[in-house]
Amino acid sequence: MKDLKSKNIFSSFLYERKNLSISYIIKKFGSRIIDVLITFPLSIIKENLIKKLELKYIDSLVTLDIKVVDYIKKYNRRSPFIVICEDMYKQRIHILYFNLYENQIKNFLKKGNTYRVSGKLEVSKSSFQIIHPLNIISNESINKYENIYPEYDLSRKRINKKIFRNVINNNIKSFSNNNFPQEWIPRRVIEKYDWYSFRDSLLNIHKPNKVFDKNELNTFRTRIAFDELLSSYLTFYELKKKFNFYKNDISIKDFSCSKEIIKRLQFRLTIDQIKALNQVQSDLKQKFRMYRLIQGDVGSGKTIIALLASVDVIKNGFQVVLMAPTEILARQHYEYFCEHLPEFANQICLLTGKTKSKKNIYELILNDEIKILIGTHSVYNNEVKFKNLGLIIIDEQHKFGVKQRIKLLDKSRFCHTLIMSATPIPRSLSFVIYGEISISDIKTKPKGRKKVITTIINIEKIESLIEGIKRKIQLNEQIFWILPTINNEELNSKETVTTRFQYLNKVFNNKVSMIHGKMKKEELNKTMNDFKNKKISILVSTTLIEVGVNIPSATLIVIERAEMFGLAQLHQLRGRIVRGNLQGNCVLIFSDNLSEGTLQRLSILKSSENGFKIAEKDLEIRGAGDFFGTNQSGIPVWRFFNPSFDKKLIIESKEVSEDLVRNYNQNKEKIDFLREVFYRNENFMNYFSV
Repeated sequence: MKDLKSKNIFSSFLYERKNLSISYIIKKFGSRIIDVLITFPLSIIKENLIKKLELKYIDSLVTLDIKVVDYIKKYNRRSPFIVICEDMYKQRIHILYFNLYENQIKNFLKKGNTYRVSGKLEVSKSSFQIIHPLNIISNESINKYENIYPEYDLSRKRINKKIFRNVINNNIKSFSNNNFPQEWIPRRVIEKYDWYSFRDSLLNIHKPNKVFDKNELNTFRTRIAFDELLSSYLTFYELKKKFNFYKNDISIKDFSCSKEIIKRLQFRLTIDQIKALNQVQSDLKQKFRMYRLIQGDVGSGKTIIALLASVDVIKNGFQVVLMAPTEILARQHYEYFCEHLPEFANQICLLTGKTKSKKNIYELILNDEIKILIGTHSVYNNEVKFKNLGLIIIDEQHKFGVKQRIKLLDKSRFCHTLIMSATPIPRSLSFVIYGEISISDIKTKPKGRKKVITTIINIEKIESLIEGIKRKIQLNEQIFWILPTINNEELNSKETVTTRFQYLNKVFNNKVSMIHGKMKKEELNKTMNDFKNKKISILVSTTLIEVGVNIPSATLIVIERAEMFGLAQLHQLRGRIVRGNLQGNCVLIFSDNLSEGTLQRLSILKSSENGFKIAEKDLEIRGAGDFFGTNQSGIPVWRFFNPSFDKKLIIESKEVSEDLVRNYNQNKEKIDFLREVFYRNENFMNYFSV
């Protein structure tokens, strides 16, 4: 790629001087010219450039040329500093500034000079005025003025809009003059969607010559979205070659151990569980390494499949590592494995941040005395070295960062990989999220599980809810109460975990406790154990209990401010009360002034318990960015591709990628170019690192 990197679009972008905005542009977008250009704007803005001040422009945004005539000083601390100006027809207009130093204002609006000013035009005391102009361009820089320009989403990125636009303008010529490979998308596809070239699509986006309507702008977006998908498939192709290149010496031939364990289970495996187990065992026999996702609804029984696969792997002389996103879930897995595999209990180990005698555990792992290691992020510690690792199990992969997964997988490039997820992914998206992965769906629930009754109520009905909770407690049943925030400092919260705990504690005395992510691990574990042992009846929590917490006697979950959560996340939370055979209830509490759209979204959850259908609906409503809730750094961040609207592009781009790799040598320049644009042609070790 040296020849490509010598071309302008892959070199660092030019900027006038280094400042905080430039640093954040590099951090959020990247340092190359192409990195800032593969950004889709919110809209195209056209400024209203007027020549003469007229009353018809009042209360609208205008741009006009003015000349600074004089100044009126502030007569008290609260009064504005006024800059007296004239338009080109000698009409007076005042520019007002509050809370700025006089010398500062005089420096960028100098007496006698001409400027182009943008802002909201108002009238006060029979005079035109603009308070705090949005933009000021000096006469010397008038050639840089843009009447039409894109508006980018820079909210919460700490990037100045003007500086970002300057970066685009300073580097767009280098992009325009770049030598691009010949068109890589077949003409039939180009004509079908009426697309421009890669170059012209980005030029139209960033240097528009008119205000494009939504359809026109979407045409440019979908062209680059197709290229983005294409680069993803081409990267997966490279990984597939590498993935299948290594010889697989982990051959699992003896499955007698799992058969014996199935016989002594106190429940029967469902049809889907049996099917998933057969698929896993079939993979383990193959010459190539297994790369399989088991996805199933909450409480559908994925963990038993992982356990049965694990016992066969260790029976054949290999080790297993299971990585869970939270200490609570890791400990639960450990207890589950020990319960069902008592003969291997002394060879199963839990490794978390608070585990003592770690060096001794590292030695036991290296000497193959620990066969199954279960833990959190601690299992990818550099000091953890396996003698003969055969199977990696990752529970809720999307909860982990990319680097964490790479560290774990690089411990054994040759072993099998099994992923478990209780957030079902629509099949149309599985490839673009996981790569060419085999999928086992577990949809049938264990026998005896009752349907959860879901109710939606207004916060005003909380007193009736409290009476219902009292009846639950009398029956020795337990309750989860969930809120999105810990305290009032977050998101201008009304009710929080802290305030709701204080309220409930007054009503139920010492039967209430709370947990959240900012608590010390010792305190958190003690609280969870107290709840598990029924020392407390109500647990107030954040979404910390979202994944895997197993309390069969918990029959009610109250989710307050339900409008703040996504459907898939609400469904995950609801799954905390489908662990036993008692009737479960889920109460969604919403605040006042709930929109019709949000109420409709919550109604989907009320009417369906099918996690796969809910996932599809959630994807349509919220898009991929929020599909897994907040801060899920493991999911690809798409810049142009929108899973909610671009499903039709998924199959077509895959077909084009297959055409390109079919004549790999002939198309190598195009393939390398696309991978360099979107993935920097990184040498990924595995699918998980994409």
